[in-house]
Amino acid sequence: MRQPLHAHLAPTVIALGFKPLLRWWKRATQLIGLSLLMVVPAVFGTVTWWSLYGVGYRTLSVVICLVLTAQLAVAVSIGVRPSRDLPWTRAGLVILGMLVACGLARIRHEF
Repeated sequence: MRQPLHAHLAPTVIALGFKPLLRWWKRATQLIGLSLLMVVPAVFGTVTWWSLYGVGYRTLSVVICLVLTAQLAVAVSIGVRPSRDLPWTRAGLVILGMLVACGLARIRHEF
């Protein structure tokens, strides 16, 4: 009789240490949530109001979407590639991405 797949994986998960992985995803989930709160409206607004604005506004909108998408990728990398302590460089990049996007949005508002 065949054993279910999870029966074969259980010793591997225990040997790798499942709890530290959950700890990293708890930390990464908060940053991923903040990133998604910025990415989704930015992309939706760029697509929805594309035809209403000029080239400068569109260009800044695309740059903002790219910055926020990169920020989301960095936030996901915190959970995917855990380290011994909090990866301050990557967490700082997420915060820097938020600040850059806000600054670009302020500049875009002038167009």
